[in-house]
Amino acid sequence: MTLCSPDDEKTCFACCPPIRPAGYEHQPYRNIIRRILRENTRQFDDKDDRVVPITGFSCWALGYLDKEYKRIGCLLHPSRNAGIDLRHRVDYGEKCRRETCPEAKVFSRLEIEVQAFWLQLADGLDSFAYSSPSLNPLFGLMGWGEDLLGLVAAKEKGKPYTVASFFEAYPFFKTHLRPRANAYLLDRLTKRGNVARLKRPGFREAFEHLSAQLSTRLSHETGHAADGLPVHQLDLDPRFCDFLRLSLHRTRLPMKEALRLKELVEQQTDHFLRDH
Repeated sequence: MTLCSPDDEKTCFACCPPIRPAGYEHQPYRNIIRRILRENTRQFDDKDDRVVPITGFSCWALGYLDKEYKRIGCLLHPSRNAGIDLRHRVDYGEKCRRETCPEAKVFSRLEIEVQAFWLQLADGLDSFAYSSPSLNPLFGLMGWGEDLLGLVAAKEKGKPYTVASFFEAYPFFKTHLRPRANAYLLDRLTKRGNVARLKRPGFREAFEHLSAQLSTRLSHETGHAADGLPVHQLDLDPRFCDFLRLSLHRTRLPMKEALRLKELVEQQTDHFLRDH
């Protein structure tokens, strides 16, 4: 069971082809794409070895994987061709093999039972809705990271949820904040296993205020360092590096400055815990 192909009813094809404008979704064009997918599937020939470049935002090798026209995926993938990888036939072949979305990477690190807990929020979605960041709640939730997702699943012990009942039980996850930019902060507040606070009225608003306060204050307290390391290369928690990059908008920092900011964040989050 994977985020890309959770069951026999749907798959995720959000990254196919891998070169698209930011924010692109298949959902608004589903009727047109359905026709294209049927044509691609009908015309596909696994014996043809020609390299045919992709044009536009649709790959000629993207088609239906089942006779019921439910599951959508790469017709060149080795899982479709007796283990033989045919993706060299498109000009993005190497990128197709290499790229995995951040959400899928997080999902792959979850325990099987944790995956099953979160996948229930995608029940009833078809492949188009499942591939849509605006319609599939897992896209946003995965951004909080495997530690928090594991804690929530462990607390709920397999309790069944619908999308509506989950967000009612956990109003925090209705936040407008960007998960990856704030996952480090939330981890600081829940690392002792206290995820019950995510259910408390008012916690979401208090956390959003903390996030905005830290972003404003720390952005003003540090400048852009041209001589520092790229923040994603700093030998620090990757979630903290995401905070520096996505919340403070810092792309390079000396390690000494990054450690100073980390200490300030820890002080502020400890203070927040005492008050909440």
